[in-house]
Amino acid sequence: MNFSVMRDEIFNALQRVVTVIPQRSTFMMTQNILFFTEDNLLKLVGTDLEITLMSWAPASIKTKGSVAVPGRLIHDIVRELPNIELQFEVDEQFRMKVTSEFGRYKISGVNPVEFPQRPELGQDVQELILENDIFKELIENTIFACSSDELRAALTGVYFNISSGQIEAVATDGHRLAKMSYKNDKLPKQEVMAIVPTRSLNFVLRNLDSDGSSTIHFGKKHALFELEDTQLYARLIEESFVDYERVIPKETPFEMSIDADQFYSSVKRVSLFSNPLTSQVILNISPQHVELHAEDVDYGGEAQERLSCEFNGGEFKIAFNSRYLQDILRHISTEKLQLRFVRPDYAVLANPIELPADQDQLMLLMPVRLESE
Repeated sequence: MNFSVMRDEIFNALQRVVTVIPQRSTFMMTQNILFFTEDNLLKLVGTDLEITLMSWAPASIKTKGSVAVPGRLIHDIVRELPNIELQFEVDEQFRMKVTSEFGRYKISGVNPVEFPQRPELGQDVQELILENDIFKELIENTIFACSSDELRAALTGVYFNISSGQIEAVATDGHRLAKMSYKNDKLPKQEVMAIVPTRSLNFVLRNLDSDGSSTIHFGKKHALFELEDTQLYARLIEESFVDYERVIPKETPFEMSIDADQFYSSVKRVSLFSNPLTSQVILNISPQHVELHAEDVDYGGEAQERLSCEFNGGEFKIAFNSRYLQDILRHISTEKLQLRFVRPDYAVLANPIELPADQDQLMLLMPVRLESE
């Protein structure tokens, strides 16, 4: 194997791939990066057996071949070099020699046949093409609501439900729920249901360009995300997602509309004075105003603010965990926000006002019991 490549080209690919390498692993081969040549490109692969990421760089290939070398070592060597041409040679014992105008570096590699194979998607693969800005919104506006409890594996990822020209992304941890949907006649008509782990989606976000589009292939056990200069294979969560429609109130007699940015800023300020254990913020809602109140009895801190709003009921008092409430508000992108209530101890719905016609967004948040009760 013999090729030359510019430092910046290979370093950009190494930066993407090295992030997948686990800090610790009982399978030492995952500490390596696979180098191989294909289609006049140098291709690099890293894996932790749950996520497999491949990136590539244009190279001048003299002799084709493949080798697996210690990932962090080759990354650190290339990182410290300026943007010059690098010459790579690999002998029959899989020893890699890197030559530059500064010097020469020798790295002991291993037989590439020992490196884990890229996952097979199998038959009946469903393909989905999404604009990157839409794909990013679907992930960012739901992933924050995923659970971190490994005992509830189905809730540790985002559930994608695709059917009849619509894609719906849903996440919940039992305290809050985030749902966002996008309609487009070009989306697949056949039904696809898959739960993608949060870690995989964070890698997708990290490598997702702001412009252009991406292609997603959903197999039975894995999904393949084809991004610019990157392919990412993610193992899917093979469990049934919760029946989230059951917890969404069908009728909400009380509705409040309020300026989203003002409300978010007010919640952040007032919550600084909440009890550190409960993070409770109380809303006292009246037809034209909402008062936000937080108090830490142990340290004597207290805060209260008043904002204008529109409410179709009389007096209404409800409390939330301020951290969860801030998460909800931070992902509302429109000027106006609507909150819909049933009663003070029942799930509350939040949604932006005036979204584009092809999009829909819904958040659900469970209130907390008032500390005074």
